[in-house]
Amino acid sequence: MFNLETLISDPYNRKARLQPALLTLLPILVASVLLVPEIQSSWGAAVGVVVYCGGAMWLTQLGRDRGKALEPMLFKAWDGKPSVAMLRHRDSYLSKATRERYRAFLERRVPDLKLASPEEEESSPTNADDGYESATAWLLAQTRDRERFRLIFEENINYGFRRNIWALKPLALVVDGLLITVVLTTVVIFSTESVTSTLQVIDKPTWAAALFTLAHMLVFAVMVRRDWVRATANAYSQQLLAACDILDSSDR
Repeated sequence: MFNLETLISDPYNRKARLQPALLTLLPILVASVLLVPEIQSSWGAAVGVVVYCGGAMWLTQLGRDRGKALEPMLFKAWDGKPSVAMLRHRDSYLSKATRERYRAFLERRVPDLKLASPEEEESSPTNADDGYESATAWLLAQTRDRERFRLIFEENINYGFRRNIWALKPLALVVDGLLITVVLTTVVIFSTESVTSTLQVIDKPTWAAALFTLAHMLVFAVMVRRDWVRATANAYSQQLLAACDILDSSDR
């Protein structure tokens, strides 16, 4: 059941879902503290009220829903799920020997599974991918134990964090742009000086809030890209497929 307790205690909910949403809205928090010092004395109480009223869970749902909704766009740009692509004969991410070992194990263990040959994959790539999808779905079901498959779980968190950050990028850029505009426009409107003179006398907290927001915007604009997400997707998929060796050794 998804509630406040699981949100706080569960590493995946906290790191992959809540943190991306909080990072997206971080400039609002920073600007509020810098520009309205009175908030600092009551900030803890305010945060407590927001969390209790469902704010934290709403942010978590926001990050998760946006990430899941846009995930198919990532897979389309990458020519399929990385875990599926790594089982293809034509894919070169894994060595041929490693890929064939994983394929052989999956064919032995997954009921009624027959993976496509190179010729079948070339003539009917969609049908071939259906088989690879079935194999990875079975493998995912076998690796739910977070302690035994710790590396898979950690890489899944990393992927979920980056995917959700990327999905929230448009919101982050809008928030940053509006915040910078509001802060600087407010200073100019309430100043009796010229624009040039006003910029010269802006106090340090205002400059700090504006510069932090600008840095936040640049990080999202430059760093948060599909390739940034793909690096963790590949790492997670590689660890997931590597579980074939762990499961195979435990059968002996």
